[in-house]
Amino acid sequence: MSASEPQLRDEILDALDRVRNDDLQFWANLAPDRFVAPFGEAWSPADNLRHLIKSTKPVARALSLPTTTLQEMFGTAENPSVTYRALRERYRARLEGGVDAGEFAPSAVEVPSDRTAWQRELVGQCRDAIVELAGVVARWNEGDLDRYRLPHPLLGELTMREMLMFTLYHYDHHRENVARRIGLSTGPDH
Repeated sequence: MSASEPQLRDEILDALDRVRNDDLQFWANLAPDRFVAPFGEAWSPADNLRHLIKSTKPVARALSLPTTTLQEMFGTAENPSVTYRALRERYRARLEGGVDAGEFAPSAVEVPSDRTAWQRELVGQCRDAIVELAGVVARWNEGDLDRYRLPHPLLGELTMREMLMFTLYHYDHHRENVARRIGLSTGPDH
């Protein structure tokens, strides 16, 4: 499996490390005025990052739960995990149908006067969420990533592995959308 399509736990951990070290630089390097400016009706880069934070924290919390609790709450997987590519394509198909972020949409906030400090704060919060997620992923074994599952608001029940692959793609998806809107190229949309 390639680094752009992580499947195994260690590949997922490496990809989370890439997001933490490289992708967060994209958000940190945006000019503060650009970071807070919406794209017409679309979210600002800050809102995209706030959405990523808001959607990453529950995954880390869920992975921290005892497996007995996860099994009681969500059952166990009946099918093997799909590939990164299959999950990505399923998500893209759902997006084409017109969906919104629901409870994971960033709440309305007034942009602070010190935009630079707010940008640093949000990038730091995102880094912390990724570090927390990587820390709990490291404690899971390959088999359990395929056995236990979580509900996803758009994709239904996902194995833990699928939820992690989705989380990784989700970061790429939002970075690429923002980069496209501001006329930057950060590489192909994975």
